[in-house]
Amino acid sequence: MKTLRFDSVGGASGDMILSSLVGLGADPDKIRSQLASMHLGPFKIVLSKTSDRGFAGTKLVVKIGKHHHHERRLSDILTLLRRSSLSQRAKSLASAVFANLAVAEAKVHGTTPAKIHFHEVGAVDSIVDIAGSCAAIDMLGISAVHIGPLPAGYGTIKGHHGVFPNPAPATAELLKGHDVEQVDEPFELVTPTGAA
Repeated sequence: MKTLRFDSVGGASGDMILSSLVGLGADPDKIRSQLASMHLGPFKIVLSKTSDRGFAGTKLVVKIGKHHHHERRLSDILTLLRRSSLSQRAKSLASAVFANLAVAEAKVHGTTPAKIHFHEVGAVDSIVDIAGSCAAIDMLGISAVHIGPLPAGYGTIKGHHGVFPNPAPATAELLKGHDVEQVDEPFELVTPTGAA
């Protein structure tokens, strides 16, 4: 049984999580191939080596075409996952992540998960981050994930629906029950994708 522990000092976002899993040995070419089967449109996963304060790491950026921004419902994303060549476990994990996001978004918007339109999270890069991370977890044979305290910034952030408090309402909803540490940073340190 392999257990993964995330101890985040700088935050959590989908691309940060996916890059850490690639850094642990998940094959980026296999991830790209499996994600291509979702027919999301053109995208690239660009990897580069990075270092900070003497520590080496992997930086990952998802590049997509001009404003390839879709508003998708949970059912749309679940259909894309179901039809993909991702492993059954990766499909189940990714479906659960998107269901958690839909429940959180529905709660803060006063509606049902089925009626939620994913804006930023329905975009290609967010789907790549989430489905790719779930594929990587499966590839690495990880059976449990433990998460240390996550940092929360302050101030406001801009989203599709306007200006929000930081962390965003959906992020705050997703982090209920998790340890969060308030830090003196005026940035969105944990995104809804990272929290989910």
